[in-house]
Amino acid sequence: MNTDLLPKESYSDPLTLEREKQRIFYRTWQLAAHVSQLQEPGDYVCLEVADQSVFVIRGKDGQLRAFYNVCQHRAHGLLTGAGNTKSSIVCGYHAWAYGCDGNLKSARHCSGKPDFQERDFDLEPVRVEVGLGFVFVNLDGEARPLMDTAGAMFEDIQKHVPHWDAVRVSDEFDTEGPDLAANWKVLAENCLECYHCAPSHKAFCDMIDMDSYECSVHDGWLRSYGELGKAENAAYPVAPEEPSQKAIYWHLWPNTELIIYPGEAAMTTFRFYPKGTASTGTSSMMLLQPGDTIAKQRLNYRWNVLWPEDKSICHSVHHGLQSKGYRGGVLVENEDRHAVSEHGVQAFQSFYRQWM
Repeated sequence: MNTDLLPKESYSDPLTLEREKQRIFYRTWQLAAHVSQLQEPGDYVCLEVADQSVFVIRGKDGQLRAFYNVCQHRAHGLLTGAGNTKSSIVCGYHAWAYGCDGNLKSARHCSGKPDFQERDFDLEPVRVEVGLGFVFVNLDGEARPLMDTAGAMFEDIQKHVPHWDAVRVSDEFDTEGPDLAANWKVLAENCLECYHCAPSHKAFCDMIDMDSYECSVHDGWLRSYGELGKAENAAYPVAPEEPSQKAIYWHLWPNTELIIYPGEAAMTTFRFYPKGTASTGTSSMMLLQPGDTIAKQRLNYRWNVLWPEDKSICHSVHHGLQSKGYRGGVLVENEDRHAVSEHGVQAFQSFYRQWM
């Protein structure tokens, strides 16, 4: 049993959070969108990278670009949510207008200002790259390329999900989730072990063959895998002819999950990020083949049963980490039975120490 856990203070210390922003979130690839959301010139998607607002946009030349979501005049935000800007990005404060290439096109009543040059006020670019149809951004211009970081994970997804290139983001489902009242690391660690599944996710364990469950650790990413156990189970029924007969969670360090569940040819993304020491923002995408949908019973289980179970766990753990009576526990590692092992958490904490 490994006893070298992160200190409990690291989950509540504001200075630690500031270091995490600088050393982790401003330097890692963050999932922003899927290319199916950015097909036409002017299509854009906004996201938060910790406390930094960013948007990705398709230019008139067909290129994807990303920028900090802030006007260069008086720091007003430019875009919200997702949509299409038509011809210009116009600031709602003083109507400075930018092209989809980030160049300042017009600044009201500034033409006579001495030495005013529009090119001095172009938007600040952010690095953007695409892998497996997913659009990622990175605030660090010197970071390793996305494919160097996640290429092996994308290859693994292609191996296990033959329908990956046919799915598109469905607009039936909300992308911004509710904030979680817990530190982001509590949520990440909960996602990376199934030692808690038997006592906390009874329906999941009735659906998945837990003897087949395994969590494998790779360079900068992890995969949790379990095969369907019973077609008729306490979570929801799955017919033998359905395209997915397993649950797989790919975790890209530090905060992105790509998920398939038993059932439809679909993929769910889940990204979470710190909004405070005790507040974690969440966002997700549901990707389906055109014309497909997901049965209400399955959505109900995933979002009204499974997620509330995890949310309750995270709330309780975060509260417990503040207790004067908690001295620090151990990580349970079981090389033979991954379903009752926390080696995924150990890997996450190892990544964390390396980056911090």
